Amino acid sequence: MVVILSPAKNMTASRLEGVPLSRPRFLERTEELARELKTLSPWQLESLMGINPQLALGAFEGFQEFSPEGEGSPALLAYHGLQYQNMGPEDFTPEEWAFAQKRVRILSAFYGVLKPLDGIQPYRLEFQCKFRPGGKTLYTYWGDALYRELFSVGEPVVDLASKEYSKGVSRYLKPGDRMIVCDFLVRRKGRLTTLATYAKMARGQMVRWMVQQRVDRPEGLQEFTWEGYRFQPTLSSGERYVFVRE
Repeated sequence: MVVILSPAKNMTASRLEGVPLSRPRFLERTEELARELKTLSPWQLESLMGINPQLALGAFEGFQEFSPEGEGSPALLAYHGLQYQNMGPEDFTPEEWAFAQKRVRILSAFYGVLKPLDGIQPYRLEFQCKFRPGGKTLYTYWGDALYRELFSVGEPVVDLASKEYSKGVSRYLKPGDRMIVCDFLVRRKGRLTTLATYAKMARGQMVRWMVQQRVDRPEGLQEFTWEGYRFQPTLSSGERYVFVRE
């Protein structure tokens, strides 16, 4: 199986000693985006991305400094959101990095599909951004490339990404493809609901557990527990795994 994740908005430069970085699969497409993004001013990025001037200036500087020859940071360490903090890849062993490299993928509006050890540079770009490369939405720009990359080996895909990113894959599913969505719900006043903060943390913890336990089949994820979250077979199906925190 392959597990897909969303990127995080916050990024940091990181190093990983003794482990060589890999090259992003769609770097040429990334370079095309960067060329167009470099022509935009900070105020244009502010408007297109719906962000404040300080963030827009940071995004502008990132695009201006981008170079396809730059080594960058390993993707799994570069993102610094709640999910990645709970994953804690900074203390993965070489064997765990090797397993993650085979089983974990990060979806990106800038890089397409990333492996954990792919070297990437700081950027800010989301699929819902109003930026139109060549007059196309970012979903149209990438088309079915993400789907084809993930399903090329014929294995199930486990969706731990947000809908903003996973729909860049799910809209192209064909009969015979298996994509399993994992939901993390909390019971509040007798009702089950998603609390975004806890869900992000649980996704990160699941990936950490999966890597450390070498889980390579979707069914193995049903054994995952964390902070009261447990798999609920009566609420689940072959395409949806539900974990509930009572």
